Amino acid sequence: MDDELSILRDIAVNRVVTTSAAERAGIPRLRMVAMAKGGVLRHLVRGAWSAEQPVDAEDLHLLRTVAVLGRQKDTSAATAHSALVAWGLPVWGADLARVHLIRERSATTRRSRDHTVWSAGPALVEVERAPALPVPIQCAEPAVAIVHAGVAAGAETALIAADAAVGRGLVTARQVEVAAAELPMGTPGAAAIRRALAGVDGRHESPGETRVARVCRELDYELEPQVWIGPWRVDFLLAGTKVVIEFDGKVKYETKEDLLAEKRREDDLRRRGYIIVRIMWADLTRPEQIRQLVEAARLAAAA
Repeated sequence: MDDELSILRDIAVNRVVTTSAAERAGIPRLRMVAMAKGGVLRHLVRGAWSAEQPVDAEDLHLLRTVAVLGRQKDTSAATAHSALVAWGLPVWGADLARVHLIRERSATTRRSRDHTVWSAGPALVEVERAPALPVPIQCAEPAVAIVHAGVAAGAETALIAADAAVGRGLVTARQVEVAAAELPMGTPGAAAIRRALAGVDGRHESPGETRVARVCRELDYELEPQVWIGPWRVDFLLAGTKVVIEFDGKVKYETKEDLLAEKRREDDLRRRGYIIVRIMWADLTRPEQIRQLVEAARLAAAA
């Protein structure tokens, strides 16, 4: 079996091997089915397998995207969150069970069992990202992929990806806004996507920060992201006040030392006269609770 796995890895492209390629190498389909049942081979989609186990759901989606692209007869490219995973961008809220493509000769959007093909139009680019994607694949441009992800999964999905893409220099906020403006009339959710993408800011460093900024914007609060206060950088400062707003995703403090360092940081910020509001994941679905926290902090800071 080790020899067979070695053969499959050698003939794989971007960690994906087709049934036909394996059979040409002397490994029949029934043998691959048995290897998959034994947990040493991963079946991706019809006619495609991987001898590498995906590291997470996004990586599995990337493998499936490579597999679906490989069986297309016409020139095709990944779009929506299928392109986002190729770029290494966040796909918060996306349905990773379905691959999304653009096909050169497609005039309408069509759905099949495991993928959706969008109508053609935008320019395509080649994306490679070692070690996950060592051989380039065709993708929609980042701005278009972001907007398509919004149509497929919601405006917040698009905004989170856009903030990350702008932060990495893959695209500008203006390019994202233009792509959203070019959505065809009648596209479901287009107005919400355009409103959300008007607030793109590459200084937001995580999906949580993007969501905090969006909720606060909808509450009519003006936030300044990534502000230095003495030696400390805070997620947000409420403009014109001494209220610090921090997103707490409960993943920052891996050790006891991390927790103690954060306590020292907060103590120093308080000595400087700042009031700290911590927003958790659960708070993001309760905007009025966030308003109460912020208003209480404003009163305390002004006292």
